[in-house]
Amino acid sequence: MGTSIAILKGINVGGHKKILMAELRELLSEDGILENIKTYIQSGNIIFNSSEYNTATLEHFIQKKIKGHYGFEVQTIVISARRLESIINESPYSEIDIKRLHCCFFKSEPIIQNRQKLEVFDSAPDEFKIAKDCVYICCATERYSKSQINNSVAEKILKINCTTRNWKTCLKLLEISKSL
Repeated sequence: MGTSIAILKGINVGGHKKILMAELRELLSEDGILENIKTYIQSGNIIFNSSEYNTATLEHFIQKKIKGHYGFEVQTIVISARRLESIINESPYSEIDIKRLHCCFFKSEPIIQNRQKLEVFDSAPDEFKIAKDCVYICCATERYSKSQINNSVAEKILKINCTTRNWKTCLKLLEISKSL
């Protein structure tokens, strides 16, 4: 049984797409596909075990359950705990204060032309590095909301769905995944 993390995009923001985590855990456990479900904070971070390893299948399952119960769609990205650990270990900003770091996770791999467009994007004074399935973002200050490179910019340039988590959340998700 593998451990995975589902990252939901845009829930519980400004009173829109409200989902209580306790209710979500119960909903997702009904079919037995996801087990040992844990959530972290209200922004839609789900850590679970499953005998299903296909991330697209898991994403579809979670999205379908949410749509059926809540009546709205929620973009979902599932990554394995191993991949999250690799993303963390491969960070080019490992020596930077984590309050300045974020990771923008890709729903799918961007085409090379769009990746090249992002690579030349001027995000000064912020920095970023593109990996295979994410963008590492290093803000000049602790204010991601003021960053020149953010989730919306990545989605617009890469033409794919993304969702971003701060580095503290990434580390906590990995920590929780190791306890399952």
